[in-house]
Amino acid sequence: MSRRPSISTRIALTILLGASLAVAPAHAQAPDTAGDAALLARVRDEGMHHSRVAETATILSDVFGPRLAGSRAWGEAAEWARGTLAGYGLTARLEPWGTRRGNRWTLESQSLELTAPYYARLVAYPFAWSPATGAARPGAPGDGAVVRGTPVLVTERLDSAADVARADSGRLAARVRGRIVMLGEVPALSIRDEHAEPLNHRWTDAQLDSLARLTDPGSPRDYWEDAGDYPAMVARRQGVYVALARAGALAVLTPSRNPLVPMVGAYQAYDTDLREAPPAMVVSRDDYGRLANLVRLTARAGRPAPEVALQIRARLDAPRTRADSTGYDVTAELPGSDPALKAEVVMVGGHFDSWTSGTGATDNAAGAAVAIEAVRLLTAAGAHPRRTIRVALWDGEEHEDYFGSLGWVRAHLGDPETMRLKPEQARLSTYLNFDNGTGRIRGVWLQGNAAARPVFQRLLAPVADLGPTTLTIANTGSTDHMPFTSVGIPAFTFLQDPLDYETRTHHTNADVAANLAPDDLRQAAVVTATVLYGAANLPERLPRMPLPPPHRATGAGR
Repeated sequence: MSRRPSISTRIALTILLGASLAVAPAHAQAPDTAGDAALLARVRDEGMHHSRVAETATILSDVFGPRLAGSRAWGEAAEWARGTLAGYGLTARLEPWGTRRGNRWTLESQSLELTAPYYARLVAYPFAWSPATGAARPGAPGDGAVVRGTPVLVTERLDSAADVARADSGRLAARVRGRIVMLGEVPALSIRDEHAEPLNHRWTDAQLDSLARLTDPGSPRDYWEDAGDYPAMVARRQGVYVALARAGALAVLTPSRNPLVPMVGAYQAYDTDLREAPPAMVVSRDDYGRLANLVRLTARAGRPAPEVALQIRARLDAPRTRADSTGYDVTAELPGSDPALKAEVVMVGGHFDSWTSGTGATDNAAGAAVAIEAVRLLTAAGAHPRRTIRVALWDGEEHEDYFGSLGWVRAHLGDPETMRLKPEQARLSTYLNFDNGTGRIRGVWLQGNAAARPVFQRLLAPVADLGPTTLTIANTGSTDHMPFTSVGIPAFTFLQDPLDYETRTHHTNADVAANLAPDDLRQAAVVTATVLYGAANLPERLPRMPLPPPHRATGAGR
């Protein structure tokens, strides 16, 4: 059923026609036909007035729940996403990226309560893959029984199993045996700390101008530089927990870095067998501090010693079949229409997995929903892009070291360790990533690719009035565009308004759909759809930087 374009649509059409006729460098020319401008006006009208992006993000997060890699919830949400993309007319599938080495973890119940000298329910969540409480010995399955006792506060710096053995001249084992261990001091909260910043911050004009004026991209430049020492650090920290379990610790509590409960902790690499570690929880910064004060000061005040009751009922299921061990990404394609260009691809995506204390709404159901909504807008508008447009929702970004995107890159594009490239690498024009919360798009991190600046100026021109105009040469890392840059693909992450991503929702129990920003997501989906369509219709692929040298794999970090 046709309908007369709204006033806002007619205004948008006028803007788009003007943008399409603007002079641009020859290598950056996008189609400048009235037909394309009219199509992008329909995209905008659909995205702003009939959006499904917030609903999609809410279904992926609050409805399916946390999508821990390898969990049943991840698989159910991924199948829903695949079906939804197929319903929009794309060819969609669950695509294997490789073999898992870990166990499926299911949390059934958990609690941490202060029972003396007064009662309080403490805000705490188990580390992902934590064993259940109630095990007879390290490595034995726990039955979820409640563990009770007076905590012991361990403030020594413990970075490895060797540190545990050396600590306190060998007396640490006697202190922790049969005890609930509080590992570490509560982090001091500085007024300069990011968690003390105002909530819902947006980039100011001055900050955006500074970003646009940068001339030095900085690090990281590729996947391996992004990794740093993270894998070795994780291995050392896991050794600490295993050593504490062997010394007889019943459970371990660690403080969060902000008043909420981030799931950034000490032993979360998915390929490590955590059955030898003790049950462990991360506690909100303020509740951990309260408990530490009770441990230190109740005797001095003549008060009873503090006691806590801790319970984790969780199930670790080892893979029983090869299919159980297979990891998957969700991929979907809108085929190209130009016989000469349809074998080439422009790609958009973000990671699909999440931590478990919240429901992974801003990290990263928001990004997955924007990618899904962007292609929905294009199909609803009747787009027939010259190149193929591909959507990818990645497994294993949070705690599996980009294994979903890196596995896909190795299967389709080449191996960053050897730099042996596959034919498909030459046909991928660009990869665009969305993984910085729910904030609206303000521009693009160019990853040092200066030649891409005029191209993005052209691609963003039709939506310039929506604000995504800042192009910064700076690098940004810690998400799934990094494996692509390491095999020479022009891969970029959108520059988004921070809002309360780092201050409140990132990896915390506040990462739920109530903290999504629907208006920002609508803008982001319209901008993404516009850039995808423009990139798919460029006469040439996006400009590439020199191919990086081969790198030896070391893993990745957050």
